Amino acid sequence: MNGEQVQPPGDLQTLRSAINTKHALFPKRLAQVARHVLDNPDEVALGSVASIAAAAQVTPSTLIRFAQFLGYDGFSTLQAVFRNAVRAKIALSQSGGNRKPGREGVAREAQVFYETIEACHHSLETLSKTIRVADIKAAAEILASAKCVFILAANGTFPMAALLQHCLTRLRIRSTLLTDIIGGDDILAFAKPHDAAVIISCAPYAEETTVHASNLSDRGVPVVALMDSNFSPLSELASVRFRVIESGRDGLLLATAGIALSEALAICTRQTRQNAANAI
Repeated sequence: MNGEQVQPPGDLQTLRSAINTKHALFPKRLAQVARHVLDNPDEVALGSVASIAAAAQVTPSTLIRFAQFLGYDGFSTLQAVFRNAVRAKIALSQSGGNRKPGREGVAREAQVFYETIEACHHSLETLSKTIRVADIKAAAEILASAKCVFILAANGTFPMAALLQHCLTRLRIRSTLLTDIIGGDDILAFAKPHDAAVIISCAPYAEETTVHASNLSDRGVPVVALMDSNFSPLSELASVRFRVIESGRDGLLLATAGIALSEALAICTRQTRQNAANAI
């Protein structure tokens, strides 16, 4: 571009955005690295090339290729972005920037409660910045026109799926809930192009879930995917996709964002149906 070399991302937020933008261009191994570094930023900041490569299940040379693919001259330069982010987080913590008035000296149980609430707030903030209104509208139109919505929940995403089904039931939209324990090929075989499917999945991705999504897509059934990463196998199979799940400090998944999105989808679906009825 005008002979100027594009500078690689200099901070973690910009790096995340760059990786998400380029995710469709990554070769398989580099996509694997991208998934790992976004999900484990502290490990990338503090680990060695050997330990990070082992955790990502790639070779050290793949880490270097990944960094160069993003415009860095080597992996150490990329790692410096993660290290700077960790230093900033520690500095903020030490300065009391994360503390709320009146919390000093509270019981550990109360502190855990406050930290959990703050994590939920962060999850919702992230959701508001990453979800596009156009995608909400597109998903609502799919659900509003569906004769039946098949909801598939995998890997502990049942709370989000159950809430979505509850909301659709309130709207008198027929739905069927399938989980890791209940449902499968026999029930999904009933799905037709005039229906819709909502698939909620997070890592580690079950091959069976990807197969279900692929089969539904091949049969012309529109798929709305709620996933924890843009690198999810569902990303290329869905008509509309949302990244909604945030990882907590201990690797636990916060369902807050997914539950909020499920409620929003149901409300927008109701509005879409009402608009269609009024237009007749």
